[in-house]
Amino acid sequence: MFEEIVLALVVGIPALTGVALIVIAVRRWLALRALGTSGRQATARVVDNQMESRSEGRMSFRPIVTFRTDSGQEITTPLADLGGFRSHVVGTEIAVLYDPANPSAAAPVRGTRGRLAATVVFGVIFLAFAVCAYGVGRTALDPADFTGP
Repeated sequence: MFEEIVLALVVGIPALTGVALIVIAVRRWLALRALGTSGRQATARVVDNQMESRSEGRMSFRPIVTFRTDSGQEITTPLADLGGFRSHVVGTEIAVLYDPANPSAAAPVRGTRGRLAATVVFGVIFLAFAVCAYGVGRTALDPADFTGP
């Protein structure tokens, strides 16, 4: 009984993590795709960096940009898709897409495909680990299935 609970955890947690990563990436891709078809393009300027503390004392940085919408509204918002371990140079111009109904949900025109692909790859790796762990765990729990020499 205890072994089956451990197997469920060893398989379940990576499987759920893998599925969650894939779902997050697909949802973000769909949102960016919709933004690409109905959004408006603007040139944003980096005005600051949003800092976040990470493990081992590392910091991550998201650029905070400002841009003007077609209607003349000035928007200042962080670009989560460009987060990284280097600060962004203030004054740098970035092409962004924004939704006229919600302009603060802007996204960079370029630079998100690699992150989305990496998220999917990690999700698949977690799922593959879960499948392998399940196979090994089932064999360990039921020695009659093992056909060794």
